[in-house]
Amino acid sequence: MSAEAAKKPFTVTDESSAEWAMEKLEENAKARALIEEQYQRMIARHEAWREDALKELDESDAYFYGLLRPWAEEKLAGGKKKSVKLPSGTVGFRAGSGTYKFGEEKVTATNAELLAFVKNDDASFIKVEESVRWGDYKKTLNVTEDGKVVSANGEVISGMTYTEGEPSFYVKVTGG
Repeated sequence: MSAEAAKKPFTVTDESSAEWAMEKLEENAKARALIEEQYQRMIARHEAWREDALKELDESDAYFYGLLRPWAEEKLAGGKKKSVKLPSGTVGFRAGSGTYKFGEEKVTATNAELLAFVKNDDASFIKVEESVRWGDYKKTLNVTEDGKVVSANGEVISGMTYTEGEPSFYVKVTGG
């Protein structure tokens, strides 16, 4: 083999060389799948370890919270203070947040009863949000040869253009 032939990089020149390249891609896909399978097993093992370790810590925390709460309740009873400062941190109580309900249902911004009441009581608190159903609207548009966009009513949409995307190359390996 000459030095010139040894330096020449591989190129696909016919069906046989294309098939060889496809076989190499299939081998890579199988190797990728094996790596992914091993990775998933490792992740599962580490997740189980993490879950067990955190569960132990959560149980320990719950134990100490259980010891601190009655002490803090007794220490703060009858006073104005809501917390006790210690060298390692602070223990105390925060005011609970209230919950608004209509019957048994928690009130949300989209609650029908609330919307109806506020529309009558003070409509300035009603949020109106406009948006175009773009997926539907663009199906009605026409594009001229020079890329201008025309509405279904024949009106050119000022400032809007359309550019066709480049086709994307793909390779689908049969066995991978």
